[in-house]
Amino acid sequence: MEKKITIKASNKTPFINFDANSGLFQIHGYSLPENSLEFYEPIISWLDKYIVTPIKKTEFDIKLVALNTSSSKMFIDIFRRINHLVELNTSEVSVVWYYEIDDEDIHDIALQYQEICKAKFNLIGIHHRLIE
Repeated sequence: MEKKITIKASNKTPFINFDANSGLFQIHGYSLPENSLEFYEPIISWLDKYIVTPIKKTEFDIKLVALNTSSSKMFIDIFRRINHLVELNTSEVSVVWYYEIDDEDIHDIALQYQEICKAKFNLIGIHHRLIE
């Protein structure tokens, strides 16, 4: 298994940095890909491999500016993997979701994921732009 998957951000896709050595999994930026399945499938496949032999602590660091409907569906798949990792009890799993304090849409989306997430979930509002 590759120990790291990194994808540069674009104006339609987020920065992805999943690092099996540090246990830090970052998703930052815009998630508006034309084909969400094509974009997220390699990330979800990588996550499936990580779940088999995770390290002791895994943190998902999410900072989204925008999210389209098809990306939302892919995030449900990611949260299924997070929940599976929690159920295996082989890693202490947490999710930290940052959102711009005045962005009610992203806040509401994060609250929906918090409802289904079995990991410790911190929702943090910030007062400045997430992405410059």
